[in-house]
Amino acid sequence: MAEDDIASRMVEALQDAPSMQLYQMRALIDVLLDDPKREMAARMKLHLGQAVQFIDHRTGQVRHGKLIARHDKQATVLEEDVRRTWKIPYVAIDSLTTEPGMQAYEPPPEPAAQTANTIFKVGDKVTFDDAKGTALVGIVTRVNRRTATLQAMDGRNWRVGFELLRHVLDV
Repeated sequence: MAEDDIASRMVEALQDAPSMQLYQMRALIDVLLDDPKREMAARMKLHLGQAVQFIDHRTGQVRHGKLIARHDKQATVLEEDVRRTWKIPYVAIDSLTTEPGMQAYEPPPEPAAQTANTIFKVGDKVTFDDAKGTALVGIVTRVNRRTATLQAMDGRNWRVGFELLRHVLDV
C-alpha cells in the first residue's frame, strides 16, 4: 500500500473527529515522540552518508535524501534532487536501502587550520600594544613556536605572542 494512500485514509478517518479528541491525540503523540528512548533508537539506526526518507513538517510529504550531519536532537539531510538541506528531528527520519545510483556521502575535507606562526613571516611589518597600552610598530626578525621576535622602530627588540600581533598594511 502506498504511503500517500495510508496518509489520505488517516486524514479521512480523522476528518469528522471532535477537535478536543484530535488535540488529546496530538498531546499523546507528542509525549511518545519526545521519549528519549525513541529518539536514541532512531539515532542509532542512522549514519553519515545513509540514504533516508523523512517527513516534510510543512506538508506532511515523504521526501528522500542523504544524511550529511548529526547533531544533538536533529540531523541535517541533503535532499539531492533540489540540493536543499533540512534539519530534521531524528524521530522524523527513517533509513532507506541504498539505491544503486546513490553514492555514500563524502563530507568535504576540513581546511587545514592556519597556525599563528605560519601567518607571520620574517620581514612582516606588525603592530602590538606594550604593557602600558602604547601601540608599537616593528619588523619580524624571527618566528618561534609561540612568539615572534621583533625589532621596533625605536630600535628595541621584543618577543611578542602571536595573539597580540596585527599586520600593518602600507598604503
